[in-house]
Order: sequence, then structure tokens, then C-alpha cells
Amino acid sequence: MRAPAVLIALLGFLPQVLTSGSFELRIKSFTNSLGRLSSGQCCDGSSNSDAPCLAPCRTKFRVCLKIYQANIDTTSPCTFGDITTPVLGGNSLDVPNLHVEGFSNPIVFPFDFTWPGTFTLIVEAWHDTNETSRSDDTLIARMTKQSVADVGGPWIEEEQRWGGPGAAHLRLSYRVTCAAHYYGAGCEVLCRPRDDAFGHYTCSPAGEIVCKAGWTGDYCSKPRCLPGCDAEHGHCLKPDECICHSGWVGELCDQCERHPGCVHGTCSRPWDCICEEGWGGLFCNQDLNYCTNHRPCRNGGTCHNTGQGSYTCMCPPEYTGPDCEKSLHSCAVRPCLNGGACVPDEGGELACACPQGYEGARCETRRLTCSDQPCRNGGICEPRGAGYVCVCPVGYAGTDCALEADPCAAGPCRNGATCTRAGDGFKCTCRPGFRGNRCEIDIDDCAGIMCEHGGTCVDLVNGQRCQCAPGFVGPRCETRVDLCLAKPCANGGECLILDNDYECRCRPGFAGKDCSIDIDECSSSPCRNGGTCRDRVDGYHCACPAGWGGKACTVSLAELASRQAGGHLRRARAQNAANAGGHVIRNTWGKCDAPAPECQNAHNAAAEECKRKTLNTESARLLAALDPRLSRLSADSAYCANSDTSLVKRALEGGGVYVLDDHCLPPTYATQV
Repeated sequence: MRAPAVLIALLGFLPQVLTSGSFELRIKSFTNSLGRLSSGQCCDGSSNSDAPCLAPCRTKFRVCLKIYQANIDTTSPCTFGDITTPVLGGNSLDVPNLHVEGFSNPIVFPFDFTWPGTFTLIVEAWHDTNETSRSDDTLIARMTKQSVADVGGPWIEEEQRWGGPGAAHLRLSYRVTCAAHYYGAGCEVLCRPRDDAFGHYTCSPAGEIVCKAGWTGDYCSKPRCLPGCDAEHGHCLKPDECICHSGWVGELCDQCERHPGCVHGTCSRPWDCICEEGWGGLFCNQDLNYCTNHRPCRNGGTCHNTGQGSYTCMCPPEYTGPDCEKSLHSCAVRPCLNGGACVPDEGGELACACPQGYEGARCETRRLTCSDQPCRNGGICEPRGAGYVCVCPVGYAGTDCALEADPCAAGPCRNGATCTRAGDGFKCTCRPGFRGNRCEIDIDDCAGIMCEHGGTCVDLVNGQRCQCAPGFVGPRCETRVDLCLAKPCANGGECLILDNDYECRCRPGFAGKDCSIDIDECSSSPCRNGGTCRDRVDGYHCACPAGWGGKACTVSLAELASRQAGGHLRRARAQNAANAGGHVIRNTWGKCDAPAPECQNAHNAAAEECKRKTLNTESARLLAALDPRLSRLSADSAYCANSDTSLVKRALEGGGVYVLDDHCLPPTYATQV
């Protein structure tokens, strides 16, 4: 799972993004061959007749996009956008081929929230009269639609006709797309490819981060080092490199550095000097295998190492001495060389008296003097008894000044520095992050560095970094984390910035940290009388069984049992679209009880007085709000002697349903149709 803090570090440096996606609507064609408004009148203002309209309509469109509504309200605000086009033409339009200033097709509704999937669409065609406000008198046609559109799906085709031949006909299509760098089912995932200090990645079709070659980590900011690079003793700043920590060397930083000056030794950790077989001492420069390296035993003696540079010689029978240098035989063997005289001593041992210029047990070594100029490399020869001593110049050593002195042999440079000869001395070349004549001082890289917002500077080798307090990121902790840039709030929720966190204010009907939980309004079982509840956004819908209606199935639609009403009986019957036309509703006026004496002789009363009787339509309005196919009237019955039915026959709302006062005629029941 990706680390949110690193995500915000990346997002903090991105430019402000205005939209995450858009709803696009393309008007394909519109025909209104008769040139008439929805009222039936001509757009030129002439009256409704069968005669052709004289002038064409000046057609423009209004498109309203809003949140999903179970019952579409054409007067409520367009929450997702409201766009009105300029006048596009007359009665018939081939919209894709139109070129009208200020109009582009498709019409685009950008959004900066998580697309909910469901929506309500209202498309209206209007006749333009150059007035600043719209009037229903100029409406040509209106299409309403509740639908679902998935992000990235194909164009969805819609078509609607109004009336018979020659009436209005509209064809359109729509789709939903994400803006650049936005992904997901609701365009809620932001992924912007980058290749800088904060990440090296591209984006998958689902908006997931895909690291570039050589990079890894939550946001691809960690390089993959050279394969095999020791993870504990090496690191890298870019792919396929291996930079060793102090005390480690080798291509993969898996070899420790020996102690400076270590001659015949190895190491298992930095600055060790573990001596090889046959060597000892602090720098492994003491020969423990003296016999092999120096062969001290003479005259065929056998040498045995006894440790720490010591040995023992096992001499043959005719020799003795520490190195088998003494012969046990007489001078007859002539052991002395170069004219030396063999002289037995008091113990019976043989000794050679060497002539001038020679020395050694057998006078085998010619003794040099200063006249032989034995000192090399400018050394000065000084006589010492029968021999000499060479005073060597700076940089040379040895009996004859033949050895070149190495000032770096003692390892004077610290912390892995490189030692080189410099004149009569040496020079240390320090590794980055160290200074001093011997590179013994670790440079404080935090000097002068100020980490903002309570950050702490951490000194590294040849570098530093700021350890930021929670809620801040950046090289100097200068950037406050803004988790809202990732648009975490779904379903149109509002994001509020908190310290190192965020809070979503959810729209009605949603809950949860990111407003992703659709509240189940059916959990309280609101549907009565056996109704089935279906959850909707911020509401519910009851599917009522036969005979019941209303929001919670509490309104009876079945035929009601007769019951007393003001001393007289009444009954009711539901009416639907199949039996609505041409029916006569009898006995629907208010009760004719006192104090309404004028109703006792209704045939003599003025028509206006009878019109004042109460026609109860409360139930009709209630049912119409639930289902426009049902209507219902109720009335009380009463006696009105000698009523003249012709005086009170009325048309109800121009719908072809008549109300007839039949109180004074049998039967004495009120009938509702």
C-alpha cells in the first residue's frame, strides 16, 4: 500500500488541477416541421389552428445536468451545470454541420468531484424572443431523463418524439470522460507521471504508479543499486551504482578495509589486521616462519620454528652452535676461508683468525670500509672501528641507504583517506565529508542548515537531511501536507484540510471517512402494508402491493367500505388512465347541511352559489404526486330537494371529467370515479 505522506510530498509540487472529468452531450439533430410551440401555437405568435405557421421558430437549447432525482423537478437548481446555447437555426437543425459563434458541439460540463454514475438530464428547446428571461409560453419541447453513465464508456444514444407527424423530434448522445491524469470509476484517482527527485514513474490505465526501470519504492524514488551491492555496507543515488560506506571497498562494497600499515594480514570488519599463517605482530610484519624465510641454520643443520621470530637448529654431528656454525673437527678440515687461520680454543672449538678485510665465522665475508664507498643514494660513510656506518639522507634507510623510506607505510591517514608522498613527508587526500591533515575530522553538514516547521537536521557522511515533523514534507520541511489534493471524498463530499489528515463532509445519504458508504434508508422498514423498500440516494422508494399507494404504502387505493359521513353514507373508487375519459362524477359537492340553506333549493340558487360548495380534492392531489396515472375525489352526500342538475354541471380542470350534483336524486350515496 502506498504511503500517504509520500503521496502528499509528490502532490504538493503539482500544479492546481481544475477538473477531474467532464460530461459531454452532443446534439445530433432536431426537427420541428410544423414550427409550433409545446402549447400548439405558432412561434410567430399566430393562434392555434391547422393553418401552416408563417415564420419559423428561432430555436435554441438549454441543457440542465443535476444530481439523480427520483421525481424530476425541472425548476430546481442544476447542481452539475446549466448551459444555454445561442440561437442555432429554425425549425429543423442538422447540428453537427452547424457553425454558430459561441456554440461548440459536444456541450461540455466539467466536474471536480467523484462522478456518482447516476444523474438527471433535462434538455429543452426554446423559441428565442430576445427577452432576457424565459417563459413557458416560448417552450418548444422538453426532454427529461434519469440515467446512469459509466466513466470511459461509449456514446449513449437517446431519441425522443413529441406528438404525431411533423411534431418535434430530438436526437442526442452523451458520455462521461476523465480529464488528463485522472483515472478510476469516478475520475477520483490522480496519477501524473514524473521523473525527478520525488519519483520516477508512469501511470497504468487504472491510475496505478508504474516505476521506471531501475527505481523502486512506494513512489519510485528509491534507486535499485548494482545487483549484489551489499545492502548494509553500500548504497546508491542512482540505478546500477554501489557507493561504499567508510571502511568497505570493492565493486559490491563487500570487502572490508585492512588497518593502515597491515602487511601480511586480512580483515573480517573494517580496520582489522588478522595475520596470515606464519606472520604476527600488530601489523602482521613479524615473521613466524623464520626458518623458511631466513634459513639461519648452517652446515646442514635442520631449522625448527619456535614462534614469534625464534627458531632452533638441529646440527649434524660434526657441528654445534645456535646456527650449527661451530665445527667439532680439527683444523685439518681447513674451515677458514680467504686466508684465515684456524685456531682451536681452550674448549676444543675451532675458530678462524681472519686477515684484514674479512670477517665471519669462516672469514667468508669481505669487510667493507668507507674506501669501498658502500653508502648508496648519497649516504655519508663514517668509519666505525673496523667497519663503517652510513648516514642516510631523508627518504632512504638501510645499512647501505639502499631502501627507499615510505612515509605512508605507517598508515597516517584516517577514515579511508588516500596517502601519497609529498616532498619529505606525506599528504592525505580525504574522502567527501572529512577534513584535517590526517582526515580525522567529520565535517558537520548541518551547519547553517535550517529545517522549517520543527524539522530536525540529521548529519550524514558528505550530506544531511531534514527529519520533518508530521504534516510537513520537502527538502527543508517547507511544504504542509494537503491530503485534499487527492480528492479522497467520494459522491460529491466536501474535503476539509486538517493537520496531517482530512475530513469529508458528506452529502445527504452518504457516510464514512470518504463518503463512500450509501446510507440504507430502508433499514428502518418505512414501507407499510407489505410494501417492498428499495434504497436510493438520500431516500427510499416503496413498491406497494395492489390496493396501496403513497410514499410509505399508507394510502388505500382499493375500493373502500361504505362508512358514515355527517349522517349520510359515502363510498369511493380509484380511477386510472384506462377508465378516466368521459366519466361523470356524481355527488361531489360539499354537504348540504345547515348553515347552507341556499342549497336546500339548489334549482333556485344562483350557479355561483353552488360553485362555492366545497369540492374535496385533497386525496386527488396526494395521489397525483405519487403516480400521475391515478386520481381520486371524495365528497359527502346530503339531500337537496328538487336540485336542478343542469345548473351545477361543471367541467373539472378541462380534463373531460364532469361533476354532477345528484344529491337530491336516488341513490343517496356519493360515488367517486
